[in-house]
Amino acid sequence: MALSPRTRALAATTLALTAIAGCSSASGGSGGDGAKDGVVSIDFYYPDQVGTLSTLIDGYLKDFAKEHPEIKVKGVYSGDYDQTLAAVNTAIDARKAPALAIMDQSFMHDLVERKAVTAWNPFLTSDADRKWKDSFYPQFMSNSVGADGQVWGIPFARSTIVQYWNKDYFKKAGLDPEKPPAGWDELVADAKAVQSGAGAKWGLFIPTSTGTAYWLYQALVQQAGGDGAISDRAGTKVTVNSEQNVKALEFWASLGTQKIAPTTEVAWGTSTDDFLAGTTGILWTTSGRIGSIQEKAGFDWGVSALPAGAGKGAPTGGGSLMLFDAGVSKKQKEAAVTLAKFLTTPERAADVSIKSGYIATSEAAWNTEAMRAHLAKHPQAKAPHDAVADAIPEMATPDRDRVVYQTLAPALQSVLLKGADPRKALDKAQSDIDAVLKTHR
Repeated sequence: MALSPRTRALAATTLALTAIAGCSSASGGSGGDGAKDGVVSIDFYYPDQVGTLSTLIDGYLKDFAKEHPEIKVKGVYSGDYDQTLAAVNTAIDARKAPALAIMDQSFMHDLVERKAVTAWNPFLTSDADRKWKDSFYPQFMSNSVGADGQVWGIPFARSTIVQYWNKDYFKKAGLDPEKPPAGWDELVADAKAVQSGAGAKWGLFIPTSTGTAYWLYQALVQQAGGDGAISDRAGTKVTVNSEQNVKALEFWASLGTQKIAPTTEVAWGTSTDDFLAGTTGILWTTSGRIGSIQEKAGFDWGVSALPAGAGKGAPTGGGSLMLFDAGVSKKQKEAAVTLAKFLTTPERAADVSIKSGYIATSEAAWNTEAMRAHLAKHPQAKAPHDAVADAIPEMATPDRDRVVYQTLAPALQSVLLKGADPRKALDKAQSDIDAVLKTHR
């Protein structure tokens, strides 16, 4: 199989991160049940996709050590989500898996198929356990539950796609700065207005990078009236060439044709900086960027749910806490569950949201005193919370690299960046994806 640039990069990352797994001895290398002198030692891998999470987690782990001296946690910062997956896979191969890790929830099917993770169900037997599990928003739990009803992840740093707009540009262009575009027609009109009336180089950025194009595409499919989830719960049936799928891609491509958006790649990693620099008047990206924009914006800005069409909503994203098997004892898993409960209290969920921009994962977190004070000072933070009501599951399949990065993303980019025919590109992608998933049914 020919490797995509992304796959080659991940292979290189795996080699670079081998040292993480090799020197990690708390879970897999300690032998026995991971306990010594009454203290259970575990490894905990955590990524940082937005640049603020690692510092927060370091602080939480120090607090956990004070409250739970019977559990020794070795926290391992593991890069972004893809780097974390590479590090975890290396550790699994060495039978030194972390007891707990924050993983992109869309990795679930591959990890389950590999028998690398442990379901949470055996640790959710008491009323208190079930109440804890049920406290999380069902929109976030939807990606965590398999077709067999097994729970494979507990929401931690979760997100959705939202719309940011430059209120100063809107005001200068004669638009109502408090009224973001609520539909596709308004989106196009407002994007044109900030270009012609406010001097923005571009009206709208919707990132087209390989790693995230599918995520933005899901939102457009949902708005076009289709099934934005694209994949079924088992992940083995994917639909990318329905009439609504084609309509969504045609609309996305039309933004470049109308010169509202670039026909060159809009990079995920730099699009927020472009918005902050005033390069674009409107940006679609993760709610997890609120903290950064809040800190750095030199202009008045707003954030809202994405525009609606025949449908509304956007996919969820972000990371969930997963339990691992390879070299991890029952006592270590129990210790990992204790850590997970500690990390997901309403107070800490609120703190993660306030300081990073991720969406607090339960209603209890939104009702904390700290969150109420934050919303009073920064009302923009409420928009992602409101968007959760219409959130849909993120696309998740087995063999994710081939389905998403090597097939769907290139098909989308062939249309957006090279002018290919949307229907032909999606029909070809559908055929190729069906062939990949056939072996997993």
